[in-house]
Amino acid sequence: MASKNNIRSIRFTDELAELIDRQAGRSFTEKFENLVTRCVWELPQQEERLKAVQEQIKQERQRLYDLQRATEQLRMLDNDIKTAQRYFSIVERRAKQIAEAVEKDCNTD
Repeated sequence: MASKNNIRSIRFTDELAELIDRQAGRSFTEKFENLVTRCVWELPQQEERLKAVQEQIKQERQRLYDLQRATEQLRMLDNDIKTAQRYFSIVERRAKQIAEAVEKDCNTD
């Protein structure tokens, strides 16, 4: 272990004292060193991980938007098909009526 030649006296808030005390270590110095080490080495990695997660969220939001849009288009298509079926049913009834009228006219002659 490296010798500790740097002696400093610092003042800090009770909140910071509690934060330091929650760190892993047997003494105040170890806990303080662990906190600083984590901030220096782990924080940049966590920030990169956060950026990656945010990018994934952005991609998933776009995917969700695309799926919602496709679902809406399918709903519209379904409505169009049902409307067309109703119109075909009307046309079919009218065609039957015309055919029956023509057949009736033909039978009366």
